[in-house]
Amino acid sequence: MIEWIELKKEFEQNFIKIKTWLSEEFAKINSGRINSNIFNHIKVNAYGQFLPLIQLANISSIDARQLSIKPYDHNLLKEIAKSIAESEYHVNPQISGDFIRVIFPPLTEETRKESVKKAKTYLEQAKIKIRNIRQQIQAKYKKDNTLAKDLVRYFEDELNLVTKNANKDVEQAFIKKEKDLMTL
Repeated sequence: MIEWIELKKEFEQNFIKIKTWLSEEFAKINSGRINSNIFNHIKVNAYGQFLPLIQLANISSIDARQLSIKPYDHNLLKEIAKSIAESEYHVNPQISGDFIRVIFPPLTEETRKESVKKAKTYLEQAKIKIRNIRQQIQAKYKKDNTLAKDLVRYFEDELNLVTKNANKDVEQAFIKKEKDLMTL
């Protein structure tokens, strides 16, 4: 017989993955204050394969709009600069000796609104993922014919509660990101 504690634990484990994914996606969105994690997902053609930039260079913030990227291998300067230039950030990396300087332009009202739209898209994707987890959990206990109707109703009520809380949680993360994006 299925126990609610097991189902709730499964829901929460999957939800943690969704929250992690959402925070990673939100971190990729430029909010005007650049942090060194913004390029973590960029891949660079190095040593015959595509490797994450984070494995090939030290990335540090110079100020709110500038990053310094110092490759561990000087020969990768041009490939790293090329990968950054081709990224969705629309920046022009400048090679200065043994490091790359990336200056982000200040965000305009229009780019801020576009960033909020992007964050909203990620929020909707997270909600869809939560809904899918809910359906998977629901299918598990509805398949079990040994459960009494009262127990099924209890599971349903509890599942609705944890789903509602999960949705509130991702919405709060969106509100925080939206505030961050729209603050000058």
